[in-house]
Amino acid sequence: MFFFFFFVTAIILFGVLCLTAFMAFQVRHSNHSAKIKPIKEKASLCAVLGSGGHTTEMLELIKHFGEEFETRTYIIADTDTISEAKAKEHEKSRNNEKFVIERIPRAREVGQSYFTSIASTFHATVFAVKLIYNIRPDLVLLNGPGTCIPIALAAAFFDMIRLIDTVIIYEESICRVKKLSLSGGILYYLGMVDCLIVQWPGLKRKYPRATYIHDLETKTAVSSPDTSADKKSI
Repeated sequence: MFFFFFFVTAIILFGVLCLTAFMAFQVRHSNHSAKIKPIKEKASLCAVLGSGGHTTEMLELIKHFGEEFETRTYIIADTDTISEAKAKEHEKSRNNEKFVIERIPRAREVGQSYFTSIASTFHATVFAVKLIYNIRPDLVLLNGPGTCIPIALAAAFFDMIRLIDTVIIYEESICRVKKLSLSGGILYYLGMVDCLIVQWPGLKRKYPRATYIHDLETKTAVSSPDTSADKKSI
């Protein structure tokens, strides 16, 4: 009887601890634009690439980033045969050698049922946890492929237990006009990203916590390092 009582109490306390950590994570990340942080002179970037247009959109976004993100890690699915070549070509055009390409199992294949994708997503998440722990990125960029879910879960987990402090940004594909993709919807409703960017005003109206991309034009999304001691950035 005592063992049963101790076991139930431990489960309840563990649940309360997990819930508290998750709520604290959401509070810290619910309004990242209001959080003032000193600029880091050098930062690490982790970007998830996906087959098809996802990789093109992601690299188009990354090319506007400054040299402060000198360490870049590209994560692709192990069955993706296209994204690695595109990432290497992109970095070659920048004359940058400080980049790494990592592979993880694909969370969900095109056309795979949602039920069977639960197991494959869990499998990919195990790999993602180890990968994110080793990388410890300052910024995680996501934009649609199913592979981004395990990476977001791993980054959020380590942020919750305060081993890393990372910013997670998800940019929805321009192809999404009326509703978010499955990946975008999951991250939006779980509140696991600092900023979810949509590219159509209708999506902003439907998902009010999202950020319309044109609203960023008056803000500095990624700023270069500044030597002044009082300079602050998002």
